[in-house]
Amino acid sequence: MRSHQAVVHHVGRVLDVVERGGRLGQSNVSDRLARSWQRSLNNHQVDPARTNLPRVVSAPELREHRDRLEAFMRISREGIDRLHAQILSANYCVLLTDASGVTIDFRTVPNLDKDFKEEGFRAGTCWSEEHEGTCGVGTGLIDGQPTLVHRDEHFRSHNIKFSCSAAPIFGLDDRPIALLDASALCAPEQRDSQLLVFRMVIERAQQIENAFAYYTLRPYWVLQCGRLAEYLSVQTDYLVAFDDDGRIVGGNRRAKLELLSQDGVTPSFVHDLFECTANDILTAAHARPGQAFPLRLLHSGERIFANLRSPASRSRQAADPPVRAPETVEQMAALRGFGRLALNDERVRGNVERALKIVNRDIPAMLLGETGTGKEAFARALHDFSDRRDKAFVALNCAAIPENLIESELFGYREGAFTGAKTKGARGKILQADGGTLFLDEIGDMPLQLQCRLLRVLAEGEVLALGAESPVPVKLHIVCATHQNLPDLVRAGRFREDLYYRLNGAVFLLPPLRERSDIDEVIEKVLREEAAAMGREGLRVDSTALESLRLHPWPGNIRQLRHAVRYACAICDGNALRTEHFPPDLFTRPLAGRSEDTGPLGLRPMIVPGAASHYSPPPRETQDPLALSDSEARLRAAMVETLRRNRWQVKVSARELGMSRATFYRKLARFNIVAPNQREQC
Repeated sequence: MRSHQAVVHHVGRVLDVVERGGRLGQSNVSDRLARSWQRSLNNHQVDPARTNLPRVVSAPELREHRDRLEAFMRISREGIDRLHAQILSANYCVLLTDASGVTIDFRTVPNLDKDFKEEGFRAGTCWSEEHEGTCGVGTGLIDGQPTLVHRDEHFRSHNIKFSCSAAPIFGLDDRPIALLDASALCAPEQRDSQLLVFRMVIERAQQIENAFAYYTLRPYWVLQCGRLAEYLSVQTDYLVAFDDDGRIVGGNRRAKLELLSQDGVTPSFVHDLFECTANDILTAAHARPGQAFPLRLLHSGERIFANLRSPASRSRQAADPPVRAPETVEQMAALRGFGRLALNDERVRGNVERALKIVNRDIPAMLLGETGTGKEAFARALHDFSDRRDKAFVALNCAAIPENLIESELFGYREGAFTGAKTKGARGKILQADGGTLFLDEIGDMPLQLQCRLLRVLAEGEVLALGAESPVPVKLHIVCATHQNLPDLVRAGRFREDLYYRLNGAVFLLPPLRERSDIDEVIEKVLREEAAAMGREGLRVDSTALESLRLHPWPGNIRQLRHAVRYACAICDGNALRTEHFPPDLFTRPLAGRSEDTGPLGLRPMIVPGAASHYSPPPRETQDPLALSDSEARLRAAMVETLRRNRWQVKVSARELGMSRATFYRKLARFNIVAPNQREQC
């Protein structure tokens, strides 16, 4: 919190500069920052005395901002990680914003994470000049220039302790598409102390800009040019792209400024820029594959060196034709991998259509849905359809392995790493999945310290086994799944925010079985598979049992259906599965609290059309009324009121009252709380 005296002093300084023409500082950019102060006060009407935190967009809005720059974010991650590693020891965070100033990627300082968040540094924060006044991000985006805003050069009082070094990143249209920034919460008074970090940010932003330019120009022939042949492999000065006819189609920003704009004239063909033709360049590159060759600029005679990269489509076109979205269910069913799924539900079809577009794009997938909805089957279908299908598909259920064992299961260990370790050590799931797909089920149950290690694997592309001294490079595709609400876990501090945004590149919500419009197809497919496994291909479900299966709520979803059908196939002696062949407790449902006409397990018979009840309740017994203490009575009243307000949704009500669902259900039974619709059926 800024002191009142500091705020008053800063506001007075703003008014002196903006209204009375005072000097902002002695730096060579002070006039540019002074103009930004004028815009902040007069155009944007930002209050310099305002000390509240910056605006943070909602989670859906943040997803929209990220989706617009999906490919760019993937390309920029390496550069962001490298910059963060360089300046982490000096307590700088690194953030990437889009052109509107919204933070779409963020690297914090682990031991200062709470302090950074308390000051507003996090994913989703908006640092535009319109909202924050003069700051590294907002002013850099408006001016289109690298910008260092040091301490009280910021416009808003909230920001006067920060030091921000920012550099915009331009697209091929010469407009900023993003901005890279390094910020410190507290920095020395001297502005010159920030010049080294400022220069590092500028260089890294240029590298990201060049990498994205090359990615965008990949359908064409691309010349990677520089003045020193030895530096071409590590540093690119110019990128110039041309088509098969030798027509220049674009280049990176430096090439446009220094090569492709001479006296207002833009060269149209390669021979308008160099003292050679496009065919000469192709011949030189073919004669010296992978080596730099000299070129001479036509307008100046200067010699530079170049490598030639062939169009990306040339190497992939035959082996990797573009995937067209299937237009019919039959076309979908014929797809490799996805053909094992029932596909007549509209939401499932939509998931598959999106999956086909991202499956080979190095985008992590997150599968959301209730337990048993088929998340692992969908993950395996993603793998089987991808280019990685010949590599391993490795699954790990983070909730099924004890916390003290999951680290060694995931990362592996060396000989003697701990008591009881195998004599030759063990390769972890990550190494087993190298080159293929790693499926992390119930990712929400992964311990926090392992989340940090997994994040490092994803960022660095290498894994360090327990007891090992050096990491091993890995390349894998991550698919994770959970039935939990990860944003809630992030807010509760039980799941790392940076890991969450690393994993949810493409999110697929799998519908529960009870809501699927193709439930008949699912039942038929499961029956066909289970009957074939037992050598009883002729089995079918009679109409009464089929109607019962349709009406069942399926709390265990497809997994529960599979177990029930497997049981019925084993029990049935004829060719038709009837209601009585299914597990005795299938068509009963558990109640939150025992009522007098439920069975010994608290199960109430479901009403099944044309089917006799499997369970006859015992005679009613007279029970004493529940004796509750004052505190229990107050808790019971709060639970009832919360349930009514939430339309008797247990999950929502339990979360609102700060209880786990297991505890909430125990209290329901203890206090004999029964939903109105269940009470009416008594």
